[in-house]
Amino acid sequence: MIGRMAYEHIQVELEPSIATVTLNRPKVLNALSPELIGEVNQALRDLDIDDGVRAVVITGGPKVFAAGADIADMAERTAVEQLHRDQTGRWAGIAAFTKPLIAAVNGYALGGGCELALMCDLRVCTHGAQFGVPAVRLGLPYRLEDIATILNVVGLAQAREMVLLGRRYGGEDALRLGLVNWLAGSVAAMGTVVDTAVADLTSAAPLSLAAARVAFQELARRDGPPDVERAQRAADRCYASRDYAEGRAAQREKRKPVFQGN
Repeated sequence: MIGRMAYEHIQVELEPSIATVTLNRPKVLNALSPELIGEVNQALRDLDIDDGVRAVVITGGPKVFAAGADIADMAERTAVEQLHRDQTGRWAGIAAFTKPLIAAVNGYALGGGCELALMCDLRVCTHGAQFGVPAVRLGLPYRLEDIATILNVVGLAQAREMVLLGRRYGGEDALRLGLVNWLAGSVAAMGTVVDTAVADLTSAAPLSLAAARVAFQELARRDGPPDVERAQRAADRCYASRDYAEGRAAQREKRKPVFQGN
């Protein structure tokens, strides 16, 4: 379906095969309020069951990605309330999502904004991007789960540098650290990079992409051993699919395959 879904704190635009989720609280630099996070999770749950969507781009628009947690919301809660809310499925929608996610980052991606970008499968940013986890400069703990998100993308030495120093990193340093896959010279150029990646993703077999994402999710788990059976079920769906037969037929016939996701 082509169109737009209505939310209060985000915008979701649907095009053929691709959806774009835009964080939309510009007056507070897309601060991650519980309401915004809830809408992102709900949007991803809806998009995950939409067979017409092959991949999703998450962005904050041309000026800022997300400047971190909503400080006003934090000020209204006790430390115990904060801990409970933050540890209870904050990004459950991303954790369960089975389709490729691309983060397109310009401007601030700090704290929770950086974490959101790192939870995506692929990332592109501009020179004007600013990544960082400034918890130590705000007197806040950066929890094990949050550090694990960084470790799943960069190495231990880089994660220590980011967390312990609390520095901000521009686009060039983000590429050096491995925080992003691509660095674009402008917002427009970033759009071109996203379009190229989307073209590759939407031409691939959806069930193969889903199986790969499940495998990566399980390999990245730190709350226990990988769920090998879950990953195998995802792989078995590929073997049993029409797309598997289509891929083999296209190879024999020396043509491009046309995958339907079943």
